[in-house]
Amino acid sequence: MQKIIDVHYPDIKQKLVSEALNVFYQIRDVPGLKKKPSTSELLDWLKLLLNEDIPPEALKEKDSTKLIPPLHGALLKNEQDVHLFERLAFLARRESRN
Repeated sequence: MQKIIDVHYPDIKQKLVSEALNVFYQIRDVPGLKKKPSTSELLDWLKLLLNEDIPPEALKEKDSTKLIPPLHGALLKNEQDVHLFERLAFLARRESRN
């Protein structure tokens, strides 16, 4: 995956790539997704992160009130998957408060 990213974004900061890949694979592991994010969605998401100047630290967020990564809709193309992901994040946030 790293080689594919390097071809498309040769000057991208590796810290951002590392954090983005962690999020990407975590989202791919979410049970119940109809369409897991593909390489194409990852590349689109990286482009958005670069354009919006999102720092790598924003992807590493451990605060349970901010479990949804920035611009996550680029990774989840299916609207049902977006709702499922957001619902799971909401439930995890609520559970961590108890």
